[in-house]
Amino acid sequence: MNELYIYTPELLERYDISKGTLKNWRENRNFPAPLIKAHGKSSSRYGIKAVASWEESNGLLESLDIQPLISNRS
Repeated sequence: MNELYIYTPELLERYDISKGTLKNWRENRNFPAPLIKAHGKSSSRYGIKAVASWEESNGLLESLDIQPLISNRS
């Protein structure tokens, strides 16, 4: 993961879900669309800020006991 993007495999591992579940979340749970779609063997990239906001608004930090994607350090 870099500062701007989180890749599909990282999301799948973070949430312990399949690609099908991620697709379902995009279609039915307002999960952010990828900023950069996969081509060939590459992975789609999602905006860190959009994903962090979605996690917070859907209560995933507490329900999955995961750390925030964006640190609150200044």
